[in-house]
Amino acid sequence: MGVTNGDFGSIALLLLLYVLQGVPMGISASVSFILQEKGATLSEQGIFSLASWPFSFKVLWAPLVDTYYVRSMGQRRSWILPLQVTVGLTLLFTARNLDWLIYHREADVRALSTIFFLIYFLLASQDIAVDGWALSMLSRKNVGMASTCNAVGQTAGFFISFTGYLVLNSFFEVQLGSFISFWGVIFLFSAACVLQKSETTRESSIPRSVKDAYRQARAIIRLPSVIKLSVVLMTRAVAFSATETLTQLKLLECGVPKQHMATISACISPINILLPLFLTKWTAGERPLECVLRTWMLRAVVASGASLIVMIAPTDLYLTDRIPWGFYISVILWMSSYTALSTVHFVSFMAFYSRISDIEMGGTYMTLLNAISNFGHKWAETATLFIVGRLARFKYCAGPGEATEGSRKCSASVRSSIWLDRFDNDGPFHFAVLMSPMIAFVWLRLARKHVNSLQDGGLSKWKVE
Repeated sequence: MGVTNGDFGSIALLLLLYVLQGVPMGISASVSFILQEKGATLSEQGIFSLASWPFSFKVLWAPLVDTYYVRSMGQRRSWILPLQVTVGLTLLFTARNLDWLIYHREADVRALSTIFFLIYFLLASQDIAVDGWALSMLSRKNVGMASTCNAVGQTAGFFISFTGYLVLNSFFEVQLGSFISFWGVIFLFSAACVLQKSETTRESSIPRSVKDAYRQARAIIRLPSVIKLSVVLMTRAVAFSATETLTQLKLLECGVPKQHMATISACISPINILLPLFLTKWTAGERPLECVLRTWMLRAVVASGASLIVMIAPTDLYLTDRIPWGFYISVILWMSSYTALSTVHFVSFMAFYSRISDIEMGGTYMTLLNAISNFGHKWAETATLFIVGRLARFKYCAGPGEATEGSRKCSASVRSSIWLDRFDNDGPFHFAVLMSPMIAFVWLRLARKHVNSLQDGGLSKWKVE
């Protein structure tokens, strides 16, 4: 599949926009790590996780983004430009107020959640415009590249801001405020890049009114194929939620320093960034979800390995920053395997969305599918944090000189008996993770025929009459 010169420039711009969408997500993940170090409970982490929910409900205001625009600027640039400027200014405001938000005696989790909820709301709104622009910006033969740009861009942005900050903070003592300020300026600069890109608005894809836009969205939701796909998307994350949500927090709790977590993330980041490029051959065809069906159970088995990783975590990590090479390599191998399989599934579904989305429906179609997919992940993530948080007695023990309000609750006797307590404290975590293969097997048995039927036939069943 060749990329023309015109598409090359469009792909570069899409990558920039998707990278920037991933940056605040990585920053919020870094904040989550800091909260864990300060002794935040899983319930507080659950509250903070609610900040990312706007991506799950963006379909509610997607018709507004599709309908209202300044004709001289273009349908998509009318939204992307002010949204990027607002995100940049919000990041600068956040950077100036980190002292009372995070670094006081007790972090203000609710205030942090509110600010990041606003940032995610702005990013979700931008995502609506970018997804819609991608469908019209790229030629029809290369429209499948939109999913690759999304996967590569957001993953790269997340890696740069999450792993990048942890490395810079650990080895160069770069403060979070300075890091966030830098990205606030970059967002303002990127708005200038968008301003330089011309846009051709497809009048036929624009709803005549807001009422018409919501009627259009309702018509999409009521399509039998979309209803069937929605059930698949709402349930597919259940089998993997415990592994994805809790494993890194548990490793931090075991005493793995965050700079080592950053190094591990850096080692596996090429998989997230480069793998989507190699998957294009398999996901650009008529049945991109075949990759998902063939690797579903393998991903579930690998997910259950998180239990073993937490169990073999050395018990003396509270007293030293040294991590045995055997454990280090085990974590890298496990995370690499799981990340590769997770990326395969993500890119496959994104390619499927790009294939079935009706370009005549503007960005509403793509936005709807992405919103349903995000909600499927977010409800499972938040539910996992609250349920396991209620069932388990999580502790965080800091090493010498690192004591915080939360860590002072952990005494030396706890450290010496951690192997005895580990089964009791981590029981809900291990149970949830080890259930992954069973849940995945049941899901696959129930969903396989529906997934196959969604891929069969032409695109007519995805079009609104």
